[in-house]
Amino acid sequence: MMLAPVNNIAEMDRELRTLAAAAGLDYDCGPGGRLDAAIAVVAEAPGERECHLKQPLIGGSGKYLWDRLRADKITRNDVYITNVCKRKLVSAADGHNITDAQGKVTLGKQERSFWHHLLREELSRLPSLQYVVALGSFALQALVGYDAISKARGSVFPIDINGRRIQVLATYNPAHVIREPRMEIVFRFDLDKLARLRRGEFSVPSISTLINPSYAEAMDAIRWLHTTTEPIAYDIETMAGETACVGFAASNTEAVCINFRSQGRNHYSLHEERDIRLAIQGLLGNKELRFVTQNGHYDASWLWFKDRIRPHAHWFDTMLAHHTLFPSLPHDLGFITAQYTDHPYYKDEGQLWKEQGDIDAFWDYNGKDCCITRIAHECMERELHEHKLHDFFHGHVMKLQPHLVDMTMNGVMADGERKDRLSEELGRELEEARLLCQDKARDCTGVSDYQLNPNSSHQLAKLFFDDLQLVGRGRSTDKENRDRISRHPRTSTGARELVAAVNDFKERAKFVSTYIGAEPDDDGRWRTTWKQTGVSRAPGRLSSSQTAWGSGLNMQNIPENARDMFTAPCGWEFSYYDMAQAEARIVGHLAGIAKWQHQFEQARLNPGSFDSHCALAGDMFKVAYEQVPRQDRDASGKPTIRYVAKRCRHGLNYRMGMDKLTTVTGLPNVEAEQAYRLYHMASPEVQLWWDDVLALVRRDGALNTCLGRRWLLLEKFDPLTLDGVIAFEPQSINGDWTASVIYKCHSDPEWPPTARIVINVHDANIALNRHEDGDAVRSIMRRHAEEPLWINSIQNRLRGIHDPMPLIIPAELGVSYPDEHGVHRWSGIEKLH
Repeated sequence: MMLAPVNNIAEMDRELRTLAAAAGLDYDCGPGGRLDAAIAVVAEAPGERECHLKQPLIGGSGKYLWDRLRADKITRNDVYITNVCKRKLVSAADGHNITDAQGKVTLGKQERSFWHHLLREELSRLPSLQYVVALGSFALQALVGYDAISKARGSVFPIDINGRRIQVLATYNPAHVIREPRMEIVFRFDLDKLARLRRGEFSVPSISTLINPSYAEAMDAIRWLHTTTEPIAYDIETMAGETACVGFAASNTEAVCINFRSQGRNHYSLHEERDIRLAIQGLLGNKELRFVTQNGHYDASWLWFKDRIRPHAHWFDTMLAHHTLFPSLPHDLGFITAQYTDHPYYKDEGQLWKEQGDIDAFWDYNGKDCCITRIAHECMERELHEHKLHDFFHGHVMKLQPHLVDMTMNGVMADGERKDRLSEELGRELEEARLLCQDKARDCTGVSDYQLNPNSSHQLAKLFFDDLQLVGRGRSTDKENRDRISRHPRTSTGARELVAAVNDFKERAKFVSTYIGAEPDDDGRWRTTWKQTGVSRAPGRLSSSQTAWGSGLNMQNIPENARDMFTAPCGWEFSYYDMAQAEARIVGHLAGIAKWQHQFEQARLNPGSFDSHCALAGDMFKVAYEQVPRQDRDASGKPTIRYVAKRCRHGLNYRMGMDKLTTVTGLPNVEAEQAYRLYHMASPEVQLWWDDVLALVRRDGALNTCLGRRWLLLEKFDPLTLDGVIAFEPQSINGDWTASVIYKCHSDPEWPPTARIVINVHDANIALNRHEDGDAVRSIMRRHAEEPLWINSIQNRLRGIHDPMPLIIPAELGVSYPDEHGVHRWSGIEKLH
């Protein structure tokens, strides 16, 4: 396939059309722009508008692209514009779609190959071409042979076209950015590299790594690292459950990878490896050195658990810094590499070496990780200063990390016998629940041998919507839609019983698979990885999951009936505190609701005698405070107005709709609608607060909590986005404040040296301490938890007024009591009054 020499765009178009026709392919839209341009923009395929007007990139995606490029004084008249595939995207009916439902290219191999070769031939005819912007995975694959655009975006790949070196910048298709507005800032990051390429400022870092160091070289490198005053990036790689290597970089261009294995053998003798590991412990334990990591919790906990190497507190973590700067973006090192360096995407090298059988490539990959982490940290350190987040990051985020590593490593003792008994009990109960679902399905359908697997969404959908003609929202069988089905007036009593049986089975099955299926470590302790970046809609809140080595479980959602698996050693007990109605109190201050502030303070000063939920119920239902029931349900099990008021406050502050309120309260639709209306009538400031938050974000593009955490607007407002924006401050303040109590307690000079906080449950912490230290531990936890928060209302901030009000959130204390065998269990914690 060869193009004849061309002198203008029209001739190029004719030649391309002729070649496509010769191959029997449709040709709906040719190139545009300038033939002598230095920049070519390559999209995937023309849309409807482009095909109609015979011009590439003039639809919505094109306008979006040119608007962004105009900031760098680039217009469509300055570049050459084309598509890989020159035919229209057609409907699925005729079988010629270019992409499937997931957006992946599905062209036949022969047609794909034709368009790829034609594109390269087309670009070879551009006399001044230096740079190509590849928009999307199909364009990237045609030019570079790699189609994972989500990984490669932001990378620049040099390619050879007819002996000329051309730089290919990979970025998203603008249509994707329009659909995912939070990616707009990422798109801008990528296009900034085009400007830097044109200015000659783009420079791929040259990284060299010392791999397979001899014993003497490894020990010399460690000794030298002890002497440096520069931050040291370190990173580990693991293999078959062991630490394969530890890499260090005290500069941005040179690293050393101390690998314990070579191809098929140990790299050092037993004595040499022992000496090196002891030297690494001495290095990582040197408190005079500043260590930089990417997801350092992983490295520190792995080294501690697997190698008994205990690093001291890290100085900087690029994952946590990026989360502090841009909480809604990805924080993996591949993404960070594209944002902060000119290095092309390389993270696949961590796996590709296995295919190539070259383990040295794995050690070289480790060195790249170290140097790139170090480059990124320098950029982020400057950004943290620029955005006034430096003190918050180093004074809270990094201060917390070593305590979370300690919590991971300490874990909680497990009662293996109780776990086994619980597994057997739950297994039997789960099977009984499955049989009940099947019986109810047979009753409802009238088919005596009806077979139902309640774990199968497909079978449930067929039963609900085809066989029983139940009414929900679409064909979803998730919990929310099952509740809608149950509430619908056309749902029969038998069908409601069926849905209730399915709900019970699903809950039991999740518990069995998630919790009972998990295993403790060999020392009998349950461990969890505590994550500082795990809650996307509430940065500041901790999340938890299995450990890096595959044991343990999420410790924050342990059901009540499983908490007796977790025990304290003989002579020890659990101490507990819970921040009482923390988020509602924070909302009261942010929204400037004076009535709430007064009621909550009255409840704090009169614990046990004044109830803020009763006060709210009285306001909502126009009932005297004294007449509001103190319990959540009456003798018949029906929710009381106190319970309704409490549930309204927990959900309606964050724009919960009436459907959801019906689900969480269990009230009929009419009563839930009434509660919704009465709540907002009693507390009109809540909706005014929503409006003020929206106005503040539109003005500033960000929200900053009283503790210093920032949320940055990276996307357009829609109902789902707004829900997250409204919840950001209350949830993040609560999360950050509760987490800060961990390090405040552990650093308190009066804190007993053997005591430690071992579990975080969102707005509560649980400590493990000796019996004789219990009063001191609980007193110190309460003292730090009840330090005043100074919160400036949203309305004040809109007006430029700095007049924060103090808020003290009461900490309700608890302690475990021994069971009949004298064992203290998590389930045995009772609140102290």
